[in-house]
Amino acid sequence: MNQEYFTVEIASEVTLGLLLRDMDTLAQLDTQNICTVPGVEDFWYGVVNFRGSLLWVLDSDRFFNLELPRPKLPQKLTTLVVKNQQSDSEKQVAIVIQQLKGIVAIEPACCQPVGDDISPQLRQCCSTVAQIEIEAESPTAQMIYLLDGSALLQQLHQQSRLVLT
Repeated sequence: MNQEYFTVEIASEVTLGLLLRDMDTLAQLDTQNICTVPGVEDFWYGVVNFRGSLLWVLDSDRFFNLELPRPKLPQKLTTLVVKNQQSDSEKQVAIVIQQLKGIVAIEPACCQPVGDDISPQLRQCCSTVAQIEIEAESPTAQMIYLLDGSALLQQLHQQSRLVLT
């Protein structure tokens, strides 16, 4: 049975797919509203007041070790808010993206384990990669790393000096 994923592009033309159930919303965040937090890992932009709660904003390129130098911050960041329901609480994080791709249905037969040729961070958060053909864009296959929202939040928790709320 096909599963639907929302796909986005992060740096280095890496495409991530997130199950629709793990997606909360897309948001444009004004960088002036993001508060930096001293002493946290450098893959965090900081926190922002989002719908009356604090939301951590993740520099996805830096976290996944795709692009080390941080370019000058634009006025607005486009983010994908990833959510994960754990027993009695819901955890969220906003990951910064470069481009929206859209929703795709992926057959399990198109999925394979992630290879060793990508960053360890990306491999820990994406258990599989799908290779699909998108006729409208090009006749070649596109690789989509299928992001596990729960694994992402767990990795962030383990590697950060903070507790995601």
